[in-house]
Amino acid sequence: MEYEVFRLLKFDEMIQQAVAKFNNIGQKQQLLLNGNNKQQKLFIQLDLSLAKLAEDSKRFSVYKKDQENIDVKNYKKMITKDVANIMKYYLLFASVHNWLDIIVIDEEDYNKITSIAADRDFNQVYLSIKRMMFNGFYNHSKKDFQFSWKMFLKFGIVDLGVDDKSLSSQFSEINSL
Repeated sequence: MEYEVFRLLKFDEMIQQAVAKFNNIGQKQQLLLNGNNKQQKLFIQLDLSLAKLAEDSKRFSVYKKDQENIDVKNYKKMITKDVANIMKYYLLFASVHNWLDIIVIDEEDYNKITSIAADRDFNQVYLSIKRMMFNGFYNHSKKDFQFSWKMFLKFGIVDLGVDDKSLSSQFSEINSL
């Protein structure tokens, strides 16, 4: 079963989809990017997408009433869409930064990531993802960015319970031309 799960997240194809849509939009001159700020804007979008997931998940709410206001009917779909958007920005940032080799993970790594027990302290996981992501950006640390990517995959798939089939489908929908 685990092998089938891995096969559904085809990272090479996901990269091609995200980059093709990004380039297609760029060719239509609908992007507000230039050479100097492309990486920065993509990184900011990655950060904002991660923050949106945190907000939508309600796992980081300070007030109990915020957690009680979860739209149970649409919760899983919303979280899946958020995770797919974050993946898109991880892939685009890595592509622009020439770090795609750290995004495509093999079956063994994927199985390691998905076999780790879910964390109970979502705050620590979220902050760790952000710290490593920012280390990757500011210190140009490919290793830190890769660690952030793997922590994010584990967070989305294991901790938040986003199934790979829905994630793959949502990713394709977001990145269709």
